[in-house]
Amino acid sequence: MEGAESTHDVNRRAKKGIRQLLLREGVLLVLTFAGGVVLARVLDPTDFGLFGITTFLVNTLALLGDCGLAPSLIQRKKELSDLDLNVGFTVQQVLVTAVVVILWVAAPLLAGFYPKAPDVLIWLVRAMAFNLYLKTWRSMSALQLERRLDFKRLAMIEVVERLSYQLVAVVLAVMGFGIWSLVWAVLATGVLGTTLVYSAAPWKVRLAYDREIAREILRFGLPYQFQRIVNKAKTWLTPTLVASFIGPDAVGFLMWGTSNGRKPLRLFQNVIRVSFPHFSRLQDNQKEVERVLSRYQVYFLAISGLWFSVLIVAGYDLTRWIYTDKWLPAVPVLMLAGFLMGLNAVSGSTKTALNGLGRIRFTTQMTLVNTVISLGLGVGLVFVIGFYGVPVAFIVALLLTIPWLLRGLSKGAIKRILGPTAWVILPVLVSIGVGLGVQMVEMPLAVQALGSAAVTSVVYLGVAWLAAPVWLKERAQQYLMRVGEKVMSRFKEPVL
Repeated sequence: MEGAESTHDVNRRAKKGIRQLLLREGVLLVLTFAGGVVLARVLDPTDFGLFGITTFLVNTLALLGDCGLAPSLIQRKKELSDLDLNVGFTVQQVLVTAVVVILWVAAPLLAGFYPKAPDVLIWLVRAMAFNLYLKTWRSMSALQLERRLDFKRLAMIEVVERLSYQLVAVVLAVMGFGIWSLVWAVLATGVLGTTLVYSAAPWKVRLAYDREIAREILRFGLPYQFQRIVNKAKTWLTPTLVASFIGPDAVGFLMWGTSNGRKPLRLFQNVIRVSFPHFSRLQDNQKEVERVLSRYQVYFLAISGLWFSVLIVAGYDLTRWIYTDKWLPAVPVLMLAGFLMGLNAVSGSTKTALNGLGRIRFTTQMTLVNTVISLGLGVGLVFVIGFYGVPVAFIVALLLTIPWLLRGLSKGAIKRILGPTAWVILPVLVSIGVGLGVQMVEMPLAVQALGSAAVTSVVYLGVAWLAAPVWLKERAQQYLMRVGEKVMSRFKEPVL
């Protein structure tokens, strides 16, 4: 029974799930990097901008039609029955069908809000709308695996999905399909992923409705989904204000800079993904929740500091060398996104801990405050400093709201949770100083890009090792020893 699990067992399974997802994400970051470079070289910023506008229109209506059913079922204390899954699936199908019909009919009207976008936007929206069915068809299987903290199969499936997307998108882009290469890649990957997830966690697919079950699901799901909508609203500046007044190319620069500047955030999001069922299982032990959350923050900010330092020192040179000069206007966004990544990780994990404790109302209120600040500042800054105003507004909003979020846990939580992360500041400052000194030496572009990035990384890791807390050093040593033992064991010849 789920309720009989010990704290030790929950923590053990959560760590295992995190390792599996991080290993998967690390492999994916390496394998998909080449695909991202090819797409950035073959496609134009306008293509990425159109794709961003399309996904915004489709996913925004999907958010309005989603009632947080999957998170609600994951968070529930009691075990799930087939009827629970069937009711959740039925409600989802009704909602997603309504959204798909609206998108198909209203596509010309929606495209009209973007006078600088070509007419193909109408059919892009209609095609992407069908991906919503694929998402809902896989959700009932995926939530069962996540609820049990069984991420091994999910990790393997998502590796296949991401690699399939890169393969299809790159092949079609090279063949000259332009923006449609991204859309067809999404749909093809959706079909493949849905099939694999269902095979990993099959269930009896039936339409059913029970008023009490639906009410119980929606009691948590609606506030949770409202929180997601409010949180997403601040990102609407790019595909609305920026797209309408500056154009799809500006959207492309923002998408590229934000995506590449927050690359490691994919790792953090996988940890946060595990942390929701993790915190939900620990919700009767708040002291343990805060201890685990503090450890998460140390890992997040240590990695963020390294990434931010490298972007500040070598961002321009790496962009010119790898992606060509056409992406240089997006480099300031790249750097700002690198700083924003750490704040997002802290904010996201804290909200997840609060949601796991059942404090959905407080996190929704704080998300609303953050969104209001982001939108208010963003609108003004876009007209003053162009599309660079979007990430600046997000940074200011998070700096103002993160302390409130931490206070929502308990008195003194700010000091207990963020205090152990202050040491990260030292390696950031030292590595940036040394890296900028290397930049002053005139070298060929490739050597300067790779050399300054390497020196910055080495200096950061060295200073971080000196400044890090003892427990983190011990944990790193234990991990490296285990990895070394596994590697050595594979080279040992079997004893006959």
